[in-house]
Amino acid sequence: MNPPSVKFGLAVALTLAAPLAAALPEDRTQPIHLEASRGQLDQKTGISVYEGNVVITQGSMRLTADTVTIYVKDNNFQRMEATGAPANLRYRPTADKPEIQGASQRVEYDVAGAKVIMSGSARLTQGQDTFTGERVEYDLKGDVVRARGAGDNGRIQFTIQPRTQEPATARKP
Repeated sequence: MNPPSVKFGLAVALTLAAPLAAALPEDRTQPIHLEASRGQLDQKTGISVYEGNVVITQGSMRLTADTVTIYVKDNNFQRMEATGAPANLRYRPTADKPEIQGASQRVEYDVAGAKVIMSGSARLTQGQDTFTGERVEYDLKGDVVRARGAGDNGRIQFTIQPRTQEPATARKP
């Protein structure tokens, strides 16, 4: 068995570090772990494919999928595509926000657009708020969720819990 090449290790590290930049600040300093039944890296195209119960973790972030494809160009992470039945993603964006959990048939991460796009019976939950649709898009920079249903009659569902308000201070007569 040949040891993995330095380029392969560098490519994996580069590809996995970028999508995690939106997670907890301390997550960025945590090691990245990838497990899969098999993997392949084409150094000419910069495409690596991992198959078979793929698990990627770094700090609070965890992605599980059947297959993960990572695209690198000029040693820069471009995008990642994960598929599964379903593919699952969870992470805590900041210490003061609840964990985000997502599940769908396909999860795409677009670095330039800083977006996570979930499609195929997508469900995104943060705390008690839930967003479902055929496609759910989470804008990491703007902290905006967009959803759409399938076809002309497709429906989306949002369930947003009311925020608790601080009780009014009792006035003294």
